[in-house]
Amino acid sequence: MDTRTVLAGNSRLKYTVSGSGPVLVLVHGVGKGGQAAFGHLIDDFAARNTVIVPDLSGSETAEDDGGDLTIEQLAEEVSAVITDHGADQVDLVGFSLGGAVVAAVAALHPEQVRRLIPVGGLVQTDTYMQNLISLTLSQKHDAMAFGRILTTTAFSPGYINSLPSLADAEKLGAELSPSRGRIRQLELLLRVDIRALAEKVQAETLVVGCNPDAAVPAEHSRQLDAAIPNSSYVEMESGHMVLIEKPVEFVKLVNDFLASTHPLSNRSTAAT
Repeated sequence: MDTRTVLAGNSRLKYTVSGSGPVLVLVHGVGKGGQAAFGHLIDDFAARNTVIVPDLSGSETAEDDGGDLTIEQLAEEVSAVITDHGADQVDLVGFSLGGAVVAAVAALHPEQVRRLIPVGGLVQTDTYMQNLISLTLSQKHDAMAFGRILTTTAFSPGYINSLPSLADAEKLGAELSPSRGRIRQLELLLRVDIRALAEKVQAETLVVGCNPDAAVPAEHSRQLDAAIPNSSYVEMESGHMVLIEKPVEFVKLVNDFLASTHPLSNRSTAAT
């Protein structure tokens, strides 16, 4: 794995490069960064791809001016990483907030994106999500409560109940501390609205929704699918953290879509 640094606007970002083959960029959402979200999947994807994993502004390794984040800013950071690597076109996977970010990249830089996979993403934050995020932010003074809220909404009841004990659930929450970067990411998630961008996406797209997803309910992924002209929709039986709950199934779904000469066309399917 090779680690590189790139300047994008006022931000200094790190990204890793692994494997060889067609370029696949994995874009994180709210959290520590790309390795925390996708690190356990990189080797599987790198078996057939050059895998790029950036840490965008708000992540633990990124350096920036500390101001309010925007979807457009994060999209330009992804674009800068692609340019710095030297790839002509890439396939983009974006998780959660990253789903909105990669859709923005595809809209603003269509020449850089071959195929697009937003996972647990959204077009516009609704009142339910604003209420949930505001509740989470209200507990930023209490790291345990903050982590418990995020854990309870990010993972399905089935997954949490499969853990050996409450202590194991609390360990998951401890990974979701209220850092300044995470607060900024959640504040951005409060005001996401990419309606004007989603309709400009030209890339072949597979939108992946998760159900039951209490963090970003599957209806948001269905709306994203409806907003993108050349999109298909798949729903996975999982909580929001499908990357952890269903890693094998997720990797297969992504690889099958990227390898297909006839991607799914304007229809919805279910995946388990």
